[in-house]
Amino acid sequence: MQDPTFEPVNSTPPRTLTVVGALVAAALIASYLWAYAITNALVAADVITRWAPGHDPRPMRMCIGFVTMMTIFTLIAAIAQWLSRKQLRRIDEMEQTDE
Repeated sequence: MQDPTFEPVNSTPPRTLTVVGALVAAALIASYLWAYAITNALVAADVITRWAPGHDPRPMRMCIGFVTMMTIFTLIAAIAQWLSRKQLRRIDEMEQTDE
């Protein structure tokens, strides 16, 4: 018979550089897919016309997509941090009023 007590796993939270690296990788992959794969599929399906030689818009689209996604990730992180600080301040105020 199994022991009914629960023993939590002693795990450490992910390191900041690991999380940032994963977000950068996700932004690079998504911007590459948006700039190259989708554009190539649209050209192959004759939805958009092929660009003139020497005027490939895909690298600029990839850069714009990457910067946009990293900006969005940064804004989400800043909002989450602001909300966390706000909640911690409220908890500290509740603790001080109890004393």
